[in-house]
Amino acid sequence: MRGIVKSLHTYAGLLTFVNLMVYGIAGFSSMLLPSPDERMKRTPAVSERPFTVPPNLTDKQVAERICLELGLTLAMPVNDFVIHHDAAGTLWLDLWHVNGRHKITVLEKESRIRIEERRGPVTSYLNGLHATTSAFRGYDWRMTLWAHYNEFAMWCLGGMLASGVYLWLATRPGHRLALLSLAAGTGTFAVLYVVTR
Repeated sequence: MRGIVKSLHTYAGLLTFVNLMVYGIAGFSSMLLPSPDERMKRTPAVSERPFTVPPNLTDKQVAERICLELGLTLAMPVNDFVIHHDAAGTLWLDLWHVNGRHKITVLEKESRIRIEERRGPVTSYLNGLHATTSAFRGYDWRMTLWAHYNEFAMWCLGGMLASGVYLWLATRPGHRLALLSLAAGTGTFAVLYVVTR
């Protein structure tokens, strides 16, 4: 039995390795580097391109069409909270995604769009990956695939921890200190969970 659990423990660790590396880098970067908001305050690259708004489309449909035309599938599906109008009624989009941020102003009368692009650093990209789970319903197949792997890796991590506790206790039969430290750790975790909620 112990041999099977040991094998499962090893494979679970290997399957969650990439996930843990992303989590670790994202965690360290959040402590040591400026916040993503600060890094996004850099001067954007501004460009314009022709775009004619088709008739009888909602703002959301226009936004999705713009995303497809610009190749911003990582910003899809477009949520309502990224769609805005200024005082003059001009439509603009504030699209955040793992690669950075695109602010797009739709100049309908001039049949063009104005694009302000801010590319995020690698650490912001990894932070976005860190937060993406299978609850994510994205348009881009790459992010969907990552989201499912991320969820799977978290379950593997739980299995690795459980099998590690079993192996630790199984190699110390009757060892009271091992049981006492396990009980203390479990109790501390339970208290912290209740207090910090």
